[in-house]
Amino acid sequence: MQSALEKYLAQAGGCLAMSRTIRDPYSEINTVAREIGSSTATVFLCHCYHFHFQLLAKALQAQNIHKMWIMTASFAVDPEIFTSEMLHLLNGSLDLRVHSDKIPGFKNFLTTFRPAAYPSSHLVKILWQNLFKCTWPSVESTRDGVNRSRPCTGVEELDAGHFDLNNPAATFQAYLATRAYITAYRDMTSCTFNKRSCVRAKPFQPWQVYHYVKNINFTISSQEIFFKDGEVPAVFDITNLQISPNGSLKAVKVGQFHSGSPLGKELVVQDSAIVWTGNPAQVPHSVCTESCLPGQRKLPLQGKPSCCYDCQGCPDGQFASGTDSANCWNCPPGQWPNHIQDRCFPVTIDFLSYTETLGAVLATSSCLLFLLSLSILYIFIRYRHTPIVKANNRALSYLLLTSLALCFLCPFMFLGRPSQLTCSLRETVFGLVFAVCLSATLAKTVTVVLAFRASKPDSYFQRWVGYKLSVAITLCCPLTQAAVCVVWITERAPFPSQNPLHGGPHVTLECDKGSLQYFYIMLGYLALLAIISLGVAFPAHRLPTAFNEAQHIAISMLIFTFVWIAFVPSYLSATGKYMVAVEIFAILASAGGLLGCLFFPKCYIILLRPDRNNRCFLLGRQFPHN
Repeated sequence: MQSALEKYLAQAGGCLAMSRTIRDPYSEINTVAREIGSSTATVFLCHCYHFHFQLLAKALQAQNIHKMWIMTASFAVDPEIFTSEMLHLLNGSLDLRVHSDKIPGFKNFLTTFRPAAYPSSHLVKILWQNLFKCTWPSVESTRDGVNRSRPCTGVEELDAGHFDLNNPAATFQAYLATRAYITAYRDMTSCTFNKRSCVRAKPFQPWQVYHYVKNINFTISSQEIFFKDGEVPAVFDITNLQISPNGSLKAVKVGQFHSGSPLGKELVVQDSAIVWTGNPAQVPHSVCTESCLPGQRKLPLQGKPSCCYDCQGCPDGQFASGTDSANCWNCPPGQWPNHIQDRCFPVTIDFLSYTETLGAVLATSSCLLFLLSLSILYIFIRYRHTPIVKANNRALSYLLLTSLALCFLCPFMFLGRPSQLTCSLRETVFGLVFAVCLSATLAKTVTVVLAFRASKPDSYFQRWVGYKLSVAITLCCPLTQAAVCVVWITERAPFPSQNPLHGGPHVTLECDKGSLQYFYIMLGYLALLAIISLGVAFPAHRLPTAFNEAQHIAISMLIFTFVWIAFVPSYLSATGKYMVAVEIFAILASAGGLLGCLFFPKCYIILLRPDRNNRCFLLGRQFPHN
C-alpha cells in the first residue's frame, strides 16, 4: 500500500514526509505520537482498525497533538469506545467508507415483518429474541447475560428505532451480493444468454453460477450496477467527521470515488460541505517544506523524501523565475539577474569615460601636463643659445621634452569606450614612448658623467665623449622595446572584452592584455632602463654642486622607480575601470616626476635667475655681487 500511495502522491506533486508501521502498539505508540507531533506535516493517513487508533488517540491527547486525519475503509468510528476528547481529535477528518445506498423497501420490511410470516425461520426468532429481550420456547437463549424471562408473543411493537441505519454499508454489500446471485441464478435457469447451454440438471454446481455472475447488470435506486468478469467496480463514499452542536460525532457524505466512471472523473468531492480541522473554512496546508520563492532553488536533503528540502539562493549571475525551481539558470549573454534573482535584465556597460568625474580629472591633468611640457620646450627653444641650455645637450633635451609631451597624451587612449585599435595601441605606444624618455635620460646621464670624467688629461673616457654614444643609446634602447611590442601585437594582441565579474549587473568594457607576460616584459624593460640610469647617475653626486644634472636625474629615476613599484600591487588589486585609472595615474606621475626633476630647476634659472645663466656659475666659479 505504501508504494502505491507514494506513486499516486508523486503524480499529484506530493510525497510521504514520514511513514511508520506499528507492530507493537503498547510499546511503540508513544514514540510514534511524538514523531507525529514534531512533524511539519498536518495531514496524516491512518490505515488501521478503530481499536488501534484508540490507543494512538490516547497518546496524542496526552501530548496535546492535533492533526488532520484521513481514515481508510478498515476504520469504523464507534462512539461507544471513544471519549468525547478523542472524538474531537477526529473532528474535520475524512473517512473512506464502502459505498452504501438505499435498499428499496428495506426500511418498510424491517418495521413490518413478523415471526408469523416466517414460521420456519429460526434466524427470525433469534433476531426477535435479541430485539425484545424475550424467549421462544423452542429456541435456545443466547448466553449474553441478559435476563429473558418474558416469553415472546410475536406481536410486539416494532419500529425503526430498533435498528441502526446510520451505517448500512455492510447490509448494502450483503444485499448487493444477494441481488447478484439471484440475478445470475435467474439468468442461468431461464437460459437468457445461451439457450443451447442451459443448465437443466440439478443440483447446480458453483462454477456454473459463477459463469453467469461474470457478466450481469441490474439497477438499484436508478443506478445501474455492472459486473465485469465477476467483479463489481469499486465504489467508496468519502465522509467528513463533524462534531454536531450536541457534542456527538456525525459522518457527512462529501464525495465519492467510483472506479467505473470516465477517466479523470472517478473522484467527486464537494469542498463546500467539508468542515476542516482547525479552521473549518480553510483547507489544511500540509507541507514538509514551504515552497521556495523565485530566485531560490530546492536543495534535496539526504535521507529525506523529495518533498522535504532546503531553499538555497541562486549563485551570482543565475536566476530562477518560478517557485520550487529545481535548478538555477544562467542569464542570456548581455543580461544579469535583478536583486531577487527571479528575472534577467540587460547589463549596464561601464568603462572609464571622459564624462565621469574620475575620467574628467585624469583628462584635464593630462592636458595641463602636456601644455606644461610644450611650454618648457618653447622656453628651451627660445633660450637655446644660453649656457644652461647648451650645457644640457639641446638635442637630447628637445627629444626628452617631446617624448614627455607624448607620454602625457597616452592617457587619452585609455579613456573612452575601448576598441580594437585603442586596445592594440595604448600599451605599445605607452611602452615605446616611455622607452624613448628613459633612453634620452640615460643618454643625458652618460653624457654628463663622461664630460666630467674626460676632463682629466689622458683620460680613458675622452674617446667616448661626443654625440655618437648618445645617438646609439637613444636609438638602440627604443628599438629593443619596439621589437617586444611588435612580437606582442603579432602573437597575442590586446583586444576589447566584457568582464561581468566586476560589479555583477555592471559589465566593465575593458582591454584584455592578450598576454600578461609581454605586458610585464615591457614594464620590466622600462624598469631596467630606469635602474641603469639611476646606477650611472648616483655615483656622480660628488660633482660640482652649482650645476650637477646627475643629481636631478638620480632623483627623477627614484621617483619613476617608486611609482611603478607601487603600481604593480595597486593594479592587481583594482577592478574594472579603476585598473585603467591606476595605470593612467602611474603614467602621469612618473612622467611628471621626470619633467619636474629634470627641467623645473633649469626653467627657474632661465626665467627667474638669469644672473646664474652664465658659464662661470655652471663651472662652479661664483663672484660676489657689487
